[in-house]
Amino acid sequence: MNTPKESLSSRFARVYGSPGEAPRVMGLLRAFWPLLVICLVTGYLLRALFPAPALSLSHIGVLFFLVAVVSGVLLAWGSRRLGNFLKGAKGEEWVAHELAFLNVDYTVFNGLRLAGGKQNFDHIIVGPSGIFVVETKNWKGSVEFRDGKLYADGKEPSRPPLKQVKAATAELVAFLDDSGHGGIPVHSVLCFISTELPEEVMNVNGVVVCAGRRLIDVLQETFDEPISESMREQVVDELRKVIE
Repeated sequence: MNTPKESLSSRFARVYGSPGEAPRVMGLLRAFWPLLVICLVTGYLLRALFPAPALSLSHIGVLFFLVAVVSGVLLAWGSRRLGNFLKGAKGEEWVAHELAFLNVDYTVFNGLRLAGGKQNFDHIIVGPSGIFVVETKNWKGSVEFRDGKLYADGKEPSRPPLKQVKAATAELVAFLDDSGHGGIPVHSVLCFISTELPEEVMNVNGVVVCAGRRLIDVLQETFDEPISESMREQVVDELRKVIE
């Protein structure tokens, strides 16, 4: 007889991976790499001071003051940048929580990176209506689309998310082709959390753009002919090998 825990877990999607891990790690590295430079400069100044000053004490004092000022500025800049990465990680965790309640026909991979690949996949979902590559953005403010381009609060982002999710989708398609599972529909989805969109669900240059509250609806919509359970399991096995 199944225990309550077993019967409950068998009703929902299988989930692999940890959401938000990549932005947290990359956020720390990108936000605080200037500290390494500060340490090197401080080490140089200490070496210049001891055992016998290579520079005059006044010069060393001025340099220490400049290092302190620059350190304060870089730490403030790093903290702000780290906050952006952490906000992105929270967005991925929110989406992962929602995806976990998909039915048992779905399998969810969070924070996956293919062997030798360049892309960090926020979420890959394998379901009856196809495979979905979901890129999550937790941005405040509004987003609009003009001439197939995305503008956040009137400005084009330095890393356009439409290109980002298309590149991730192309990498996954190539991976499936190489593993002998080509031809399976792979859909690009750009999901926004806490962002004002012109419409809750839209298609922009082949990318499904949606609000977070409509993501499950998008994943359950029948875009193509349903994929057989055996084919889904083959794809899941290939992706599980990446994790293992």
